[in-house]
Amino acid sequence: MYIACVEPPWGLDAWRMLARAALRAEIPPDRIAWTDDMQATLIPGTEVTASTPLRDTARVPLAFFDLAATVLCHRDPQRHALLYRILWRLATGERNLLQRLTEPDILRAHRWAKAVHRDTRHIKGLVRFREIAGIDSTFIAWFEPEHFTLDRAAPHFARRFADMHWAILTPYRSVRWDGRMLTFAPGGTCTDIPGTDAQEALWRTFYASVFNPARLNPALMRQQMPQKYWKLLPEARELPDLIHNAGKRADAMIESPVTQQKTSD
Repeated sequence: MYIACVEPPWGLDAWRMLARAALRAEIPPDRIAWTDDMQATLIPGTEVTASTPLRDTARVPLAFFDLAATVLCHRDPQRHALLYRILWRLATGERNLLQRLTEPDILRAHRWAKAVHRDTRHIKGLVRFREIAGIDSTFIAWFEPEHFTLDRAAPHFARRFADMHWAILTPYRSVRWDGRMLTFAPGGTCTDIPGTDAQEALWRTFYASVFNPARLNPALMRQQMPQKYWKLLPEARELPDLIHNAGKRADAMIESPVTQQKTSD
């Protein structure tokens, strides 16, 4: 049995290097245990020698690597093995495997990819920065993604807040933007950021002012803004009262007279 250690666990280049070595050495999927444990001592690459028979380089669709890059960001520990199994099947004759969307391996890969895309959208839409006191235009945020999606979302913030200095901390990884480049580092804790700032009151006031009780759909709201993230959103503190009083506010809107504006000739 071979042990393949992928570091970082979400890295396409790291996984592809090991997968390519294993494929060229003709190591079948059931002979490899994939892990992100740095204490692992054996990887396929170390077992390949000059006398090892090598498989001819197989043509693999570029779409597979696009899918793999996304799936690798999922937290399921079986994702590395799943991707190598798909790669092995593609390289050994199942060239149309990716088009068989109901095939169990492909179905699972797309399910995981969908979860990663959803988590990436949550980061982009739900991160709230807090200003660091005493340092102009410097902000920091804490977020708890469900998957390894910080690297995927970071360029979005670099484009959107290009003229600011900011950092986003998560439990597993952090990223900093200095106005020129993104720098990644180990993760942090929620205590590493300020408890509150002036912007928080603005978020709460703004959200309460635009909340429309007539369009309240709690199920849809929790889908777009999962409740587990409410603790990270200053405006979410207003939600219990807004939801509780939504009926009364909607009735008041219905009963209030309609004001017609006069038009001039």
